[in-house]
Amino acid sequence: MVEVKFERVKKVYDDGTVAVSNLNLTVNDGEFLVLLGPSGCGKSTSLRMLAGLEDVTEGRITIDGNVVNDLSPGARGVGMVFQSYALYPHMTISDNLSFGLRMEKGEKRLSKEEIDLRVKETAELLGLTEQLGKKPKELSGGQRQRVALGRAGIRRPKVLLMDEPLSNLDAELRNQMRTEIRRLHDKFGTTTVYVTHDQIEAMILADRIAIMEGGELQQHGPPLEVYNNPANEFVKGFLCKHIDEIVDTANRIFDER
Repeated sequence: MVEVKFERVKKVYDDGTVAVSNLNLTVNDGEFLVLLGPSGCGKSTSLRMLAGLEDVTEGRITIDGNVVNDLSPGARGVGMVFQSYALYPHMTISDNLSFGLRMEKGEKRLSKEEIDLRVKETAELLGLTEQLGKKPKELSGGQRQRVALGRAGIRRPKVLLMDEPLSNLDAELRNQMRTEIRRLHDKFGTTTVYVTHDQIEAMILADRIAIMEGGELQQHGPPLEVYNNPANEFVKGFLCKHIDEIVDTANRIFDER
């Protein structure tokens, strides 16, 4: 069971800016939780604290029951997919996928045969088998993002973290990758925390949405529950009104046709 907990977590930067305030949130074992909110709301900072890329000012974060505040990113058992693909341009796709496994030390290190098998399985799952010998520059944006997903997942992390991973893709590729991400989650059941400002993306992907504003958690719950029962005016305006406007626009376009 891999449960993630934020317990009274606060982040204050050196200039006095409070990025996150009193965050109490549990991500259940195997859950796909989306942190949603506008720019500057604290969602990415929360994710980075969980990943070990930002220090926690107050409170504590636990993964699988263990406090991780003082652990290095590599010791937390998390995999991370960023907005940028962050692939090694001089390496083949096969080498990009296997890089993290090849860098493992001691008992965690797999044999070459085991690494090759994982690369093969991951490539087949993501439709990258024919691309393994290529370099990142030879791939499309969607294919490169698949490689980034594969590289994060191939190490079998306890928790998978994604920070706006689809924002560099066009609308059609975004739709395709949303389907891929959800399919992979349903297959492996990895506890996942996903950051986005896109309301539609959150509604499509999430088991549960946690909406933030001004560094504070405003509401969390299943997508339709939050949509139908917003906790306050901010949630109502940010989530519900936005989606209503999209639906109205789509209906008008359909009627005009």
